[in-house]
Amino acid sequence: MSKFLKKVPRVLVMVTPTSQKVLREKAQGILRYARLHGPWEVQILDDRSFISKLEAFNKWQPDGIITRETPKVLASHIPRVEKTPTVFFDADPLSSSRRMRVQHDVSKASEAVADYYMKQKRLRHFTYVASASEPQPFWSSMRGEAFARRLKEGGYECEIYAPKTTKDWGAEQQDMSEWLLSLPKPCGLFAAFDSQAKQVLDTCLSAGIRVPEEVAVIGADDDEMICENTIPTLSSVQSNYADGGFMAAELLDQLMRGKIRKSVTLSYGFNGIIHRQSSQFISEKNWCATAAAEFIRLNACEGITVPDVAHHLHVSRSFAEKTFRKALGHSILEEIQTRRLERLCTLLRETPLSIGEIGERCGYHTESYLKRLFKKKFGMTMREYRRNR
Repeated sequence: MSKFLKKVPRVLVMVTPTSQKVLREKAQGILRYARLHGPWEVQILDDRSFISKLEAFNKWQPDGIITRETPKVLASHIPRVEKTPTVFFDADPLSSSRRMRVQHDVSKASEAVADYYMKQKRLRHFTYVASASEPQPFWSSMRGEAFARRLKEGGYECEIYAPKTTKDWGAEQQDMSEWLLSLPKPCGLFAAFDSQAKQVLDTCLSAGIRVPEEVAVIGADDDEMICENTIPTLSSVQSNYADGGFMAAELLDQLMRGKIRKSVTLSYGFNGIIHRQSSQFISEKNWCATAAAEFIRLNACEGITVPDVAHHLHVSRSFAEKTFRKALGHSILEEIQTRRLERLCTLLRETPLSIGEIGERCGYHTESYLKRLFKKKFGMTMREYRRNR
């Protein structure tokens, strides 16, 4: 039976440290729900400087908790926690089973990476680089297992690499370099998260391994600070962490109001793979197609045309078209259109901007043309897409 709240609820959020992009996005989703459907007093348990920290719970008792800790760890922090409504958010599934849970479905993203790699010409070898932790975190293991499972369904094997040295990058880089050099090439590599993928790219650079021609690399979490500043730029899976945070807060709200009592498990997924240079695999060494793809990625929404791409490359339009299609299997115009629509879908999902303004920002100056194009591509209107997402 539902009940009314008698005071502004105190909500404790334990998804720290918020210095990490993933956990910051999760916290943003929770705070967004609290702003829209609160008010709540939300305290994030974080090691922040210059403010009073929440370490003891004698005078500040939470009315609800969102945590990624295990029930055992949670009980060691907070007295009488078993009576406090709690949502376990991306906690270890084995320790938080039969409880209120919101879980990231990492399998779908891993399968999408495997599917992308299997579509690339001449790629027959694949590997997964796990987290540098012992034992492996459950999310790293699940990512690798889902990636390998989908590849096996396609008739391919997947090698798993687990870093051997966790406290000495100099020693680990030497081991990783020897391993990367020994891999059969060309190879498609998936890393557990972006920082791990960056170490792979750093090692490839120092070992003289060409990316993506010899080893294509995709990370996870789409941390733009990392992805946009690696050599080459890093492709990555972009997950709906903020949506997951929103779902966790909504579930906690229902729990605090007594609307649900039985255990519930909700899941959230990912937006897609954000392709940058490290995964734009080109079967032959083709500087023209590589440079064109990066130029398009940076400028697609600025209204560029095929002649603009050819001019940037200092080659004729016909040569640019021919070499690009040979390398990537589709035209320069199709690449421009794909990049524009990717950006448009992101703005539809994540901003309140009007459809007309979004179209302008993505290089579409005729709204009627954009509406026809979008309906043909996705089978729904932009408003329907926004509502569904």
